[in-house]
Amino acid sequence: MDNFEKIEKLVEKTGVSYKDAKRVLEEANGDLLDAMIILEQEGKASAPKNSTYSTQYDEQTQYVSVPQQVENARRENSEKTSTKFKRLLHKIAHILKTNYMVVRRKDGEVVVNLPLWGVALILLFSWWITCIVIVGSLFFGYTYTFTGEADLEKANEVMDKVTSVAEKAKEEFDKL
Repeated sequence: MDNFEKIEKLVEKTGVSYKDAKRVLEEANGDLLDAMIILEQEGKASAPKNSTYSTQYDEQTQYVSVPQQVENARRENSEKTSTKFKRLLHKIAHILKTNYMVVRRKDGEVVVNLPLWGVALILLFSWWITCIVIVGSLFFGYTYTFTGEADLEKANEVMDKVTSVAEKAKEEFDKL
């Protein structure tokens, strides 16, 4: 470390001016520790506070509240997650109550107008039978659409594509 770096370090640690730091460092023949001692004796720098270090957790007063802080953070995070989950469930319930699946015949007459919660329950308990009935009914000219508050345009586009695929498959079958 050159003299300039030592002067910088002395100014940083003691808060004295550059002029005093340079003078004291020359007096101490470039020894930083001796220079600090001289500054302390002159009263220009205060002696470092006595401090002790321990590896014992109980003696570290700044860490005593850490377990409580961690527990509070966990509880807060859990509350945020449960609140988000509750909001999500509420939103899903609202969508299932306010939207419907409509089944129509070829002539446009409505056969079934079922809320989505009913569709979800039917699919939940008998999805294998429901899938067979839906696919089979598509070949007999029935169409499926969704109506309600939500933006169901994408779902209706999918159902239109499924209907057109079923019609094409029916035409191919009829050609055989």
